[in-house]
Amino acid sequence: MKISAVGLLTILVLLATVQQGWAQEVRNTSLNAEQQLLEQLVTERSVFQRAAAPTSLLNVTQLTQQGAGNAAHIVQVGSSNVTLISQVGVDNVVNSTISGQHTRSEIVQQGARNVVDQQLTVDGRRYAVLQQGLDNQLKQVESGAQAPPGYQVQMVGNGMKISIQQGQAAYRP
Repeated sequence: MKISAVGLLTILVLLATVQQGWAQEVRNTSLNAEQQLLEQLVTERSVFQRAAAPTSLLNVTQLTQQGAGNAAHIVQVGSSNVTLISQVGVDNVVNSTISGQHTRSEIVQQGARNVVDQQLTVDGRRYAVLQQGLDNQLKQVESGAQAPPGYQVQMVGNGMKISIQQGQAAYRP
């Protein structure tokens, strides 16, 4: 069977046209999925902002995980508590328990095998934790009226272990 140059050229042009159409469809589907995700996130953010209003009695939790093996265990007892957790990496773990009213905890983990164990029995406090790196561990225990009004902890590096109780920090080797 002989294929002429014109016939071969025609087949190649048809294949290229079909491939371009398929690529355009994939791009359109991808853009549509991205648009749907964006609309969903905007709606969730709107719900979160309404629920987190100072007069709200609702507890709010927002968990974002990207990577593999990340885990979070979140308990909120009381009203108007907010827990925001973002984990990017692998095998990061958060155990957060908030008992009280109007307490806010924001935890960001970027890296691998970072651990936060947080037990807050307080009212009207704000806490922020950043763990960036590998194998960082934070144990945070706060309770009672004498606890500080909140604080920020930044652990940037590898293998750090910190324990905070009643606002007193101690380095754990």
